[in-house]
Amino acid sequence: MLKVTHDGVEWIDGDGGGPLGEIFCLTFLKGVDETEALSRLGGLPDTLRPRTLAEAGEASMSYEAGYAEFAFALDLGGWTVLIEPNGFQGSLQEPLTALSHGTEAVAVQRHDYADHAFRYAVDGTLVTAFEPTWPDHRWGSEPDRLLGQMRAVGLDLDAYDEDDEDGEDGEDDGYVPSAYVPALLLAGLITGAVPHPDALAEELPSAEIEPWFSPAPPQLSHAPTDHAVIAALQAAPPDVLRAVAARETMRLASVLGVDGTPGLAEAVAAAERGEPVTVPPGSELGTHVRSWLRRSRQAGGSLNDPFARSNLSDDERTAANMLGWFTSVLNAALWPDPHAAARAVLRPLTEGPSELRDSAAETAVLHALRGDA
Repeated sequence: MLKVTHDGVEWIDGDGGGPLGEIFCLTFLKGVDETEALSRLGGLPDTLRPRTLAEAGEASMSYEAGYAEFAFALDLGGWTVLIEPNGFQGSLQEPLTALSHGTEAVAVQRHDYADHAFRYAVDGTLVTAFEPTWPDHRWGSEPDRLLGQMRAVGLDLDAYDEDDEDGEDGEDDGYVPSAYVPALLLAGLITGAVPHPDALAEELPSAEIEPWFSPAPPQLSHAPTDHAVIAALQAAPPDVLRAVAARETMRLASVLGVDGTPGLAEAVAAAERGEPVTVPPGSELGTHVRSWLRRSRQAGGSLNDPFARSNLSDDERTAANMLGWFTSVLNAALWPDPHAAARAVLRPLTEGPSELRDSAAETAVLHALRGDA
């Protein structure tokens, strides 16, 4: 009999006064040790060491620390749980499916200001996903695979009536309050173990995470919406897609004045040739990427930090935001799937900030994709 009970997961409930607060993500990986689990999430090797939640929390709110994001790992015996305070990477489809390659992964997210989440993936495929507050809406390759366990943990799949969405009191019939509690219990039924809150009070293996260096593909939502560009992308052969992605990446690098970055042109050229490209976080190019990402986080984070808002001028903040856009483009350009790469690379050209858009370049891209002479 599994040891996980409702009493063992209630500690995540309440008003956010618990060890993980109102926003966190717990991602369970089967048969993967703590160091490997952190690495799969994009843990930076030179930041791997034991920390407390409080120590990481202070760094995540610090301008000088670049508003770093951290993850912790805890061995549960057969499974390792990744703990992201104020984080959500494990609940996103692309990181989760990458985490699950060769094994199983289960993610539970509490986010009191957005959506909670439950995700279950096996060997690179999202099997079952749903928002625990509305458990009747599910998706994945087998959306009904966990129905028995869902009912066992108290997720009522029959409360929602599509013909009468509102109950007599005006509230949606299918709403499940504090739904992250049964969601964590469901994860416990799959894994056989959940973290105990006492363990979270101690130092745990941890690392600053940077998804750019994880094995996850570019996010599927990062793609242009212009119909002409979409049609041209769908019809273009792989070699053309790679060439267009490479040229657009280097055009943006030139616009931002980073085209001379050591290793950049070589990495993009190798990707254009269809060669696998890996940029280690400790390499020369990787070090520059980390600095661009850090600067971008500082630009965004300082807007909500009254003690750091004045650290950047408007021009400096704009320049830092442009570097954030460029790191997303570069990450996509180096991805081996030319269709996914080109889609993500071209998004700034058609929908990005004015500094990155260029009508002449967009016309040239369409001609190249269509094979116009």
